[in-house]
Amino acid sequence: MRQKTPLVAFISNYTNNPGCGRDLRPVFQQLSRRFQIQRALYPGSWLDVTPSLFFPEVCYVDSLSGIVDSFADPDLRRHLNDNKHYPDAPTIHCYQHDYRTFNAEPEASFDLLISLNAGFISQACERFLPPEGLLLVNDEHYDARRAFVDPDYIIIAAFTGENLRMETSQAELTSFFHTTKGTPLTLEMVDSDAPRSPSRARFKPAKTAPVYLFRKQ
Repeated sequence: MRQKTPLVAFISNYTNNPGCGRDLRPVFQQLSRRFQIQRALYPGSWLDVTPSLFFPEVCYVDSLSGIVDSFADPDLRRHLNDNKHYPDAPTIHCYQHDYRTFNAEPEASFDLLISLNAGFISQACERFLPPEGLLLVNDEHYDARRAFVDPDYIIIAAFTGENLRMETSQAELTSFFHTTKGTPLTLEMVDSDAPRSPSRARFKPAKTAPVYLFRKQ
């Protein structure tokens, strides 16, 4: 079977899956309109170049062999340049590296840290965010709830519904991190569930959102 090109892999996995929660273009578009985001860091990105459609400079970090060559693919770069939502050419940095030991970029130099399905990025890469920096995170690997119990972060939005609308009511936001019994999640609960798959978690939130936004305090 012929291997997919980087562009085909990106489109088939991140832009042609309506309803599966993987196409986050509406989320990134809202972030680009509401916040002054110039530099974003995306550890564990694989080939999800969606942020580069909305932010002028994005740094991607992934341990997958050949990832640097994939990001340099001319068709992928042409697609980004033709579909970007800002005037200048995209600036893209890609590193083949384990994000837990990544140190090739300056600390506190990014406006946005992205954590999607790749572990506790909120903890391993927090040093790359300055105070007031933003963390966009989902909870597939428990990282949203890990950020919620971390005093260094405060939740400021959740993206909900079919159109991934930004919800900013603080009362609504904290309710995403209460268990079905109404108990607020704690660090001990998160650590207890971390080795388990989400389907076997002991402490499940009463309701969930596809993705959340935190601010570093």
